[in-house]
Amino acid sequence: MKLATFIESNRERFGLVLPHPTTGELWIFDPNRVQQRIELYASRGTSPLHTSRPKFFDSPVPDSLTDFLASGQRGLDDMHRLADFLLRFLEQSDEYILRGAGFAPGDIQLRAPIPRPRLFFGLVQNSPTAFRNNANRTTLNLFPQGHQRPQGSVLGPGDPIVLPDAENTIGGWNPELGVIIGQGGRNIPVEEAMLHVAGLTIVSDVTYDYYRRDYFAQEPPYDWFEDAMSSWGDKKSDARTPMGPYLVTPDEVGNPYDLLIYTWQSGLLRDRSHTGAMLLGIERTIHGLSQFVTLFPGDVIHMGTMGYDGSPHLSEFIPEQTDYIESEIEKLGVLRNPMVIDHPEHDWRDYREPGKSIHPAPAVRNLIESKQISVLLDNWTIDRVRHVWLVFGNYENANEQEAIKHRPYPRFLCAPNTVVSTNTSLKLPQGASSVSIGCELAFVVGQLATAVSEANAPEYILGYAPMLAVYDGSLEDSIVEPASMQEMYLPRVYGRWHDGFNIIGDIEPVPYPNNAVCRLSLDGGGSAEGSTGEYIQTAPQVLAYISKHITLFPGDVITLGRLSHCLEMNRVLKSSGTVEIRGIGSLSFHIQ
Repeated sequence: MKLATFIESNRERFGLVLPHPTTGELWIFDPNRVQQRIELYASRGTSPLHTSRPKFFDSPVPDSLTDFLASGQRGLDDMHRLADFLLRFLEQSDEYILRGAGFAPGDIQLRAPIPRPRLFFGLVQNSPTAFRNNANRTTLNLFPQGHQRPQGSVLGPGDPIVLPDAENTIGGWNPELGVIIGQGGRNIPVEEAMLHVAGLTIVSDVTYDYYRRDYFAQEPPYDWFEDAMSSWGDKKSDARTPMGPYLVTPDEVGNPYDLLIYTWQSGLLRDRSHTGAMLLGIERTIHGLSQFVTLFPGDVIHMGTMGYDGSPHLSEFIPEQTDYIESEIEKLGVLRNPMVIDHPEHDWRDYREPGKSIHPAPAVRNLIESKQISVLLDNWTIDRVRHVWLVFGNYENANEQEAIKHRPYPRFLCAPNTVVSTNTSLKLPQGASSVSIGCELAFVVGQLATAVSEANAPEYILGYAPMLAVYDGSLEDSIVEPASMQEMYLPRVYGRWHDGFNIIGDIEPVPYPNNAVCRLSLDGGGSAEGSTGEYIQTAPQVLAYISKHITLFPGDVITLGRLSHCLEMNRVLKSSGTVEIRGIGSLSFHIQ
């Protein structure tokens, strides 16, 4: 069974993808409209369906595929019954009754199956191709290594990949197997992981060097955090990651590790690979991630490059107006996207309003069209957080304590929205060890922020808050040496990713606190004190830098990172404490 998200008559919804009985081309059927038409057809006494009156859903199907997946296996089973019935009905009956319930591809606009995924996690170095030619690698640490993308990075089939500059730009792309979560969960056993998969799709992992230019402009030695920030920051940039065209359920795919992959550019074959070339499979990835991140319906994981990683665009292939890329995975379809340069000769304006320039990211356009471009202090809640941005090595003593040199940019990474919470009661997960806690300055983005200057950045900040930041070093403790830089340092990122490990206090609409005292006290565990004056990059600087190529969403949380002094605690210690940033506020917490 195939499912797709699409726009028709300015309305976004999802549908069932089936071959048209006459032409054989795939059509998309709105399940609610199909059920209405079938009920109409069965209403006459002469109808062959008058007695049976087939009914597939007890209540209207949600417009959102994510919401539909949240209905569980029952919803998928009902959709399967509709698909089986509809195929027979189309073969045997006059298709006229279904007019207006099904749409030809040319009459609609496809979106990514999950247009705005809460979790959009991409694995890296998950294939033997990353290691087989490296004689220096003698060990591998097999845990899910990757990064979180924001919603603004997502494109649908046919959406243009708009590149702001072609001159001296280095870039490439590769196709990856996307896994869409159906049933969510935490601590999912390996043997049950496939029960949590709703379907598979294609993800085109596109990157062009923009943040990377700033990185290479610095003098070595480089540290892993700035390497990851620049490399993955380019992947997180607006309109970089096509997904689709469909969600294909596992029963239609069969063995997910026996699918051929093809890469095409403007009709030329660039690469061939195979989904069997994975180090970590779907099961172990879901199991590993769910140890520290709760998975939800509609979350998307893409499994990394199976072939030539980042196959480059040659100088002869600087994208022209008619250039396009295609990612093809057997049984999943072909994902095609044009590539254009943001230049008057390569116009990418809205086809419905030729005179109106639009944002290249569909998720950002969705916010603009729905007038959700800002959030007020009175209505900001934790539910408004789509993304969390963590900054690393942003304090004066970072070079002495972590060998992280001062740079003219922040080392930022995106995290799932579940990492931040207002719940002041925190339960450490079983197995947590080497736990440290600290006080950090966080702020909330007040309005949609694209390419904001440092001078204007304060206008985009809703307010500041104290944050209790908890770090679990258990994954770091399990790394087997000799390890790569990525294997050694990614656990420091994931140690902040546990649900609710970043507790944020009340938001105060005050100016940036330049030298505010930050104090953390833990009953029976001592205290630590620092100052916001330790931060190298201030909040306006961080917001301006991230928004150069990544649109920040209203309601999102950014934390400026740790200060010099943290407290170490035994994981079995149950304690209470407070964090305070003078002039901003305080919060009391309890760790159990």
